[in-house]
Amino acid sequence: MHRALRLTAAALAFLGVTVWLFGGPNWGWTKTSVAHETTDPVTGLTQIVWEQNLLLGVDFLAAVLGGAGVIFGLSWCCRTRRVSPGEDDQSAPR
Repeated sequence: MHRALRLTAAALAFLGVTVWLFGGPNWGWTKTSVAHETTDPVTGLTQIVWEQNLLLGVDFLAAVLGGAGVIFGLSWCCRTRRVSPGEDDQSAPR
C-alpha cells in the first residue's frame, strides 16, 4: 500500500510540473485572461484587448506539489505486516 501511495504522489508531482511547464510557466498567480495591445489600422491608436486564456501560476504548482506531499506523507502511516521466518501466513489460529 505504501508503495502505491508513493508512486501516486510521484506521478501527481510529475504530471503537475509537466502541465505547468508545457502550459507556459507563469511565475505569478494563475490568470484567466490576458491583455494584448492592438493598434487600430485607421487611427493608429493602441488599445488593450482582454482575451480569455488560462495561465497556470505558482499557486497551481504549489497546490499540486502540496497534494503530492500529503499523499507521500500518508504513505508513512501505512504499516507493512512482516512475517517471521517460522510463522506461516496461511495458517489458521488454534
